[in-house]
Amino acid sequence: MLAHLCLCLSILHFGRAEDPARTNVPSTNESGLVGYVQDPNGRGTPSLLISCILTLILCVWSALHLKVPSRNHTPASDIWLNTRWIITGIYAPELVVFAAWRQWCSAKLLHKLVTETRQDNNSDIKSRSCSPSGRNGEWTMTHSFFACTGGFAFELDGLDTVGTVKDNVEGQPPQRLTLTARGVALLAQCGHLPRVDREDIDDKSKANNLAKATVIMQACWLLVQVIGRLAARLPVTLLEVNTVAHVLCAFAMYMFWWNKPLLPNQPIIIRDKELEALAAFMYSSSEMSGYVNPKRMKSQTLVKTLFAHLKLFSMAPELETVCFRTPTSPPQPNAVSIPSKPITFAPSASVYRSPQSCMDLLHTQREKESSTAFFERKPRVVDKRPTNDPVSRNDQRRWDLVKDALVNYPLLTDDRWALTHDIAGARCCHLKPEQLVADHIQNWPSNDLLRNVDGLIVGMGLWLANFFYGGIHAAAWNDHFPTVAEKWLWRASASYIGFCGGLWGILNLLVAHSRRLNEFWEHWMDGKKKWWQSFGLGVVVFVCGFSLLLARFYIVLEAFVSIREMPASSYETPEWTDVFPHF
Repeated sequence: MLAHLCLCLSILHFGRAEDPARTNVPSTNESGLVGYVQDPNGRGTPSLLISCILTLILCVWSALHLKVPSRNHTPASDIWLNTRWIITGIYAPELVVFAAWRQWCSAKLLHKLVTETRQDNNSDIKSRSCSPSGRNGEWTMTHSFFACTGGFAFELDGLDTVGTVKDNVEGQPPQRLTLTARGVALLAQCGHLPRVDREDIDDKSKANNLAKATVIMQACWLLVQVIGRLAARLPVTLLEVNTVAHVLCAFAMYMFWWNKPLLPNQPIIIRDKELEALAAFMYSSSEMSGYVNPKRMKSQTLVKTLFAHLKLFSMAPELETVCFRTPTSPPQPNAVSIPSKPITFAPSASVYRSPQSCMDLLHTQREKESSTAFFERKPRVVDKRPTNDPVSRNDQRRWDLVKDALVNYPLLTDDRWALTHDIAGARCCHLKPEQLVADHIQNWPSNDLLRNVDGLIVGMGLWLANFFYGGIHAAAWNDHFPTVAEKWLWRASASYIGFCGGLWGILNLLVAHSRRLNEFWEHWMDGKKKWWQSFGLGVVVFVCGFSLLLARFYIVLEAFVSIREMPASSYETPEWTDVFPHF
C-alpha cells in the first residue's frame, strides 16, 4: 500500500509539473481526457484520492477482528500479525470475509449447542464461576464468539496437570491450554460451562460504537456517490470500483463479526482441580499433543520439507497413537469393526502405545471427515516411534487421567470410536481425536471451528467470495484505461481471480465425489507420488498461485495509476451527493 501511495504521489507530482497553469476547471485535451485536477468547489484529484484511501483504511483496519494472541506474543509479533492481515484485507478482502463467515457459522452453532444443552440439563448443569461478578447464566452470541476467539483457557501453572502434558519441541511443557469452540461445546456437555457476564467480555474488547458508526457512514457515502454517478450516467473511476469492493466486503465483515469482541488480549482463565482429568483428555485429543522430531520429519519427503519450513503441517494427536485394551475371554478371532453404537468404556482397560499393526489398520480405516474442506487440509505427520520405547512417568500419569475422564464422562466416547479389533487375546479400541485445545486459536479457519455443513459447501463459500470480488472488478470491463495494455491486463486479472474461485469450487466438487482424486492429493501432500508427478503438480500449483498474487497486486496498483488519465466527466458530481455527511 505504501508503494502504491508513493507511486501515485510521484505521478501526481510530475503531472502537475507539466502543466503549472492548471485551474480549478479541468483542462481537457482533444479527446476529452484530463490528468491531475486541482480541487474545485466540487471534486478534484486530491479529494478523490483522500476519500478513497480513507475509506480503504477504515474498511480494512477497523473491520478486522483478530483472535486472542498466544501467551508468548510480543509487540513485534502483534505488529507482524496485523500487517499480514491488513495486506490480506487490501489485496484479498473476500478471504477475510470468508474467514468471518466461517467463524460466524461456528459461533452460531456453538450458541445453539450450548442453549440446547442448558435446556436439556437445566437442573444438572454445574456452571463454574470463572469471575466473581457472575450474576446470570445467559449465554449470548458474544459469549460464543469469545469462545471461538480463544477466550477461555485452562491455566496449568497451579495445577498438577502441568506435569502430565508432554514436553514440546523446545523441551518446555505448555502452561496454558486454550479451548477451541469444540472444547467449549464439550465443557458444556460435561456440565462445566464457564459462567461469565457479557460485561466482563466487553471489558476485554476494544470495540467502539462511535468508530463503527464513523466507518459505516464513510462507506455508505462512497456507495451513495457511486450510485449517484451511475444514475447520472457519469463514469466511475477504477479506484472507486476497487474501493466499492472493499466497502461491500467491510459490510459483510461487520455483519458476521458484529457480536465478536474486538482485539481481546487475554483469555478468561479456568482453574479447577476437578477438571484435571478432562483437561488431560482434551490435550491428548488435540494436535498440540503430537510430537515429531523436526529433523526426522524434514527428511521424509521434499513436499513435507517445504511445508515444514512454512510450518504448514498437522501432527497426529496422541489419542490417535494409543489404544485401550481389555482382555477377552475366550479370545476372539482377529475381527476388525467400526462401532455403530456407543461402547461403554471399561475401567479395567489398559493404555498402550499403538503397535505398527494398529497404525496400519487405522490408516486403512481412517477417512477424511466429510466436513473437512479440501483447501483446509495440511500434510499429516505421524511420529513413528518404536513400540518398545519406554513410557515416561508423565505419559503414564496423563494416560491414567485420560482413563479417569472416559470413566467419569461416558459421553466422551459418543461418536468417537474409530475402530475395534482383537490383538494378542485382548480387545483393542481406538478413539477418534478432535481439536479441543490449542496453544492459541488461528485466525484462518481450521479444524478447531464447529461446523454443521459439508466441506463442499464450505468450499463453495470460498468460490463465491472469489467470484464476487473478481466480478466487481470485471464490471469495469469497458471503462477508460490510459493504455490498451492496461485495459487487457485489468480484464485478464479480474477474469483470472473469478476463474480461480470457480476452480476451487470444481476441485471441491471433484474431490468430494472422487475417492481416487482425493487419494491422489493426499499422496502428493505426503510425498508418496513419483518424483515427476510431485514436481509437475508442484509447478502447476506454484504458477497458478503466483499468477493469482500478481493479478491481485495489479488490480490495486492499476486502480491508483489510472488516475493519471481519465475522462473529464470523471470529476463531475451530482450535486445532491455532497449533502451526504462524509470525510
